[in-house]
Amino acid sequence: MKLAVIGLGYVGLPLASLLSRDFDVIGFEVDRSKVESINRGKVPINEPGLDEELVKSLKSGRLTITSDPKNLKETTVKIVTVGTPFSLESNNVDYSQLESSLDAILPNLNKKDVIILKSTVPPGTTMGLVRKRIEAVGYRVPESIGLVFSPERMIEGQAMIDFRALPKVVGASDTRSQSIAVEILTKLGGKIITVTDPDTAEMVKMVDNYARFVFLGLTNELALACEKVGVDVLEVIRTAKDDYPRNAGLLVPGPGVGGSCLNKDPFILQAILRGRGLELDIVKSAQRVNSLMPIHVAELVSKYRHNGNVAILGVAFKGDTDDTRFAPSYAVRSELIRRKYGVRLTDPFVKGDGINKDLYESCNGASVVVVLTDHSEYKNIDLGRLKELMTENPLIIDGRGYIDRERAVKLGFEYHGLGRL
Repeated sequence: MKLAVIGLGYVGLPLASLLSRDFDVIGFEVDRSKVESINRGKVPINEPGLDEELVKSLKSGRLTITSDPKNLKETTVKIVTVGTPFSLESNNVDYSQLESSLDAILPNLNKKDVIILKSTVPPGTTMGLVRKRIEAVGYRVPESIGLVFSPERMIEGQAMIDFRALPKVVGASDTRSQSIAVEILTKLGGKIITVTDPDTAEMVKMVDNYARFVFLGLTNELALACEKVGVDVLEVIRTAKDDYPRNAGLLVPGPGVGGSCLNKDPFILQAILRGRGLELDIVKSAQRVNSLMPIHVAELVSKYRHNGNVAILGVAFKGDTDDTRFAPSYAVRSELIRRKYGVRLTDPFVKGDGINKDLYESCNGASVVVVLTDHSEYKNIDLGRLKELMTENPLIIDGRGYIDRERAVKLGFEYHGLGRL
């Protein structure tokens, strides 16, 4: 059995590399420059462990990277991992990448091929849009082509672990396609959960991020409440969850919600259900709180310092990655600039104009440090050195609960965190 993985981004490239341990895999990507880069062993994304796995896969000959769709003809299972952005303005899913993938796949189908869709889509897409495209060129689902929806559930920064450990949900058009998908995904590791049909699996994916988005809204609102009451939100959450599984949904408050999935999936579901007469009020409430958090971070800076230079530690939305999609850091920066502060950005992974990799250089002469990303290296900041570089009476606004509060205060910092004033 030879596989194709279509779309070599944050999901597709790690998946293709891992699957090539057990299968011959063709990785298909329309971006030729990316194909050339990957074939040279250069990983275009920051994902721990991927570099080594990719090089090993390419050297073994089990993984081939191409931009020629004709190579898809060699495969019997096509796995689609392309992006499906959502526009809050138009309330529509952008299917253009999925449509382009189907344009590449359809001329290169073989009878009895199986297409596995991992891209996040509204319930009904696999057996609706995808099925219609396939049947429009003369095939029948499931008689001649099988369809499966199996959502990706990994988190960037730990994809190589998550793909092997997390449960895999499989919803198929027929038992044969289900068996093939299960055989492939079993090789990765982790529990396999089969559900009634692709629609159910698509809804499971919606729930994954719908629930997390709402839990983040709940936790962020709890942080605001703890500030008003004058208690430490991290202590409250830690104690509330200690040996008490009913509070397992409580997360860690943060400066906002970043990433494409959490800023897309709840609103896809909301838009679909609104069209069917159901309003997801809880999503609107969570969105109101989550979108407030970057502004609240700037308010904390203003509350304790009326002017000066602010060093923002972390541009990526998630620790130890270079992914800046919907990153709260940009909203915080904009609000601080609006309030007439000088703003510097530093991040060990993100490259770009105005972003300094050197944390200490960025903090030199700053009066405020704002921690926005949970990069692991921020756990080991030399606070003594930081104190020497910053202005008198330096302030730390900790948006991640990452800095040792007791040590910072002992060294002469003024420290305030989200929900920890």
